[in-house]
Amino acid sequence: MLRFKVGPFPVFVYPWFFLSAILLGAGYGFGWRMAAWIFVVFVSVLVHELGHALVGRAFGGRPEIRLEAFGGVTFPQFRTRPRPGRQFILSFAGPIAGLLLGTLSYGIVRTLPPEQGSISAFIMGQFIWVSIVWAVFNLLPILPLDGGNMMLAFIEGVRRKPSLAVGSWISVFVALAVAGVVTWLFGPDPFALLWLGLFALQNVQRARAAAAHDRAPEAAAAPQEDALERADVAAAMEDARSALQRRDFDSALAASARLETGGGPFRQAAALRLRAGIELARGDNESAAMLAGQSYTIWQSADAAVVAARANLRAGAEDRARNWLRRALEAGAPPAAVRADPELGSIA
Repeated sequence: MLRFKVGPFPVFVYPWFFLSAILLGAGYGFGWRMAAWIFVVFVSVLVHELGHALVGRAFGGRPEIRLEAFGGVTFPQFRTRPRPGRQFILSFAGPIAGLLLGTLSYGIVRTLPPEQGSISAFIMGQFIWVSIVWAVFNLLPILPLDGGNMMLAFIEGVRRKPSLAVGSWISVFVALAVAGVVTWLFGPDPFALLWLGLFALQNVQRARAAAAHDRAPEAAAAPQEDALERADVAAAMEDARSALQRRDFDSALAASARLETGGGPFRQAAALRLRAGIELARGDNESAAMLAGQSYTIWQSADAAVVAARANLRAGAEDRARNWLRRALEAGAPPAAVRADPELGSIA
């Protein structure tokens, strides 16, 4: 993994980012065009994420940028969840930065035209194309794209309550509609259809999980785990903890995936709880809250409820955090430890 800083912003570049760039530019072969293509994709996506980061810092966050497979993500790491208006601006900032880069490239080409067929002509042409196409694509109202987050912020601003399930179902409809329009206009494109199909599937799962999270899960008779399951969970937790100390999120997620493939509700719940902790460490509090809620629904453990309480508190949903903290205490979390917790003690 490549690590560096752009001004105050830490940037982490995972190997999958470069591999996905190679896949997207497979038609350029493996000569200078491929090298130029990877450079253009790297700079374009980084500029896009810097747009988010600059606004996130202006709103009081401590943004981190991660370039991952087929794109990037910026974790603003706010102390509290931003209001819908600020979330809308934060999401819009990335596409705006990309459009500015594309416009700047176009202005340079118009002012100082490069020699036709030269390396500089290829690079500038790709900057114009990638920056503008990436910005327009990200403005589609499909979660987790920027347009989807803007749509969700608008809905929550109007409804004045969390609306992830509503936003996810809208995203499913839009993804399928865009797939239909693309097929009608350009014929069936396997790559585009696969991409939009994955978005639709992810949003169906997200909508169902959000709906389950919104329903207060009632306590049920707790099933029992065996010694082998406990050993598997302990080993995965230790592997993930070591990976998180190194900020190696890929290895931590791999530990969670290994645990989940072991089968059984105890392992599955522990894997979801582990993923929730990873997302919490990455600063994605909403995803962490949802995953911890799913874990608790499968296996009502105090640990899952504590993670859900912490994630909701960091996301600004204090009432939900209190409800989850109550469930944690009912599930056996030590009251003294909860009161002594520097974060959760304030709402205990």
